[in-house]
Amino acid sequence: MSSEVFAEIVQWAYSTLPEKVRNLPDFPGIQVADEPPEEMLQKMSKRRNWPRRGTELLGCYSGVSRTKREHNLLQTSPDLIFVFRGPILRCSKGNLPAEVKQVVWHEVAHWLGHDEGEVKELQVPNWVRGKRGSR
Repeated sequence: MSSEVFAEIVQWAYSTLPEKVRNLPDFPGIQVADEPPEEMLQKMSKRRNWPRRGTELLGCYSGVSRTKREHNLLQTSPDLIFVFRGPILRCSKGNLPAEVKQVVWHEVAHWLGHDEGEVKELQVPNWVRGKRGSR
């Protein structure tokens, strides 16, 4: 699948978010990348809640969640939601728009301040964790 077509799916997934969320003045940018950077994978794999080996990183929120911001916070880089094309395509079960939508919504939930456990409680499907070979 071309990068352009994938980016269009990500744009559609963004459009499915509630308008009041999309219109928040501090909504983070969404960036599509082919693969997660190696430094990001190394950092994520050190987290105690990181799933076992063979797990793909489908998306990532980078920034300070809305619930942890303080009025005197000086940000050195913008908040961004990353959507990783390669891992999503490798883990896809055939319904790519719905799967991309889940990744976007999952990362938006992190931006809104939900941790991984809370995102699971919000019933984001296990597919979002992106286990290879779990088709």
